[in-house]
Amino acid sequence: MRVAAGPRFRLSEGSRYGAVLILLVCGVMSAIISSPGLPSALLTAGLQGAAVLVALSRPATSNMLRIILAGGVLTSVVLAAIQGSSVMRGVSDLISAGLILTLPLIIVMRFRRNLYVNVQSVLGAVCIYLVIGIAYANVDSALGHLTGQPFFAEAPAVTSSQFMYFSMVTLCTVGYGDLTPETAGGRALAVSEALMGQLYLVTVISLLVSNFGRARQPQSSR
Repeated sequence: MRVAAGPRFRLSEGSRYGAVLILLVCGVMSAIISSPGLPSALLTAGLQGAAVLVALSRPATSNMLRIILAGGVLTSVVLAAIQGSSVMRGVSDLISAGLILTLPLIIVMRFRRNLYVNVQSVLGAVCIYLVIGIAYANVDSALGHLTGQPFFAEAPAVTSSQFMYFSMVTLCTVGYGDLTPETAGGRALAVSEALMGQLYLVTVISLLVSNFGRARQPQSSR
């Protein structure tokens, strides 16, 4: 006698991107609050990887794409656990940045055919905003590790916590001034992040909020 299997647990679109947003926020807070070391690195990499995998939880996602990104998540976690040389840590940061940047691509591909601006659209856009800050934190850290030069003028020896904190403060253009980039490359990254953060808020977010609930015209196929 066979027992009928219950319905498989599936996230709705709204709950999916709400969960992604929570994972991203937890990843940012973990990177900033946690003490430097292996547990913090593993927790942050795990939360960011989980955000990408939750965004891929839609049944229509190809298995090949899931396998590739799951492999990327595993690689990021393993490299975070190794904590090797400065070059190895820089490579790990670049892989983490590339992995988290797949999230905006997934979100845009999901919503490009959505004819209405709804809660899911806004949640997805806010997720992308956080991804910008996370990616810049990883790139800043990679620059510091790969060049061997101090990234901040005030702190010769820095941690991932300081990179994440500096990135989020720069993204929001708060400008406390407690950490400032010392190298020309670091300053260029800081300026580009501040510009991107402000332009994203005044264009994408404001456009979505102002058109909330309105239908847009579908693109005609040629």
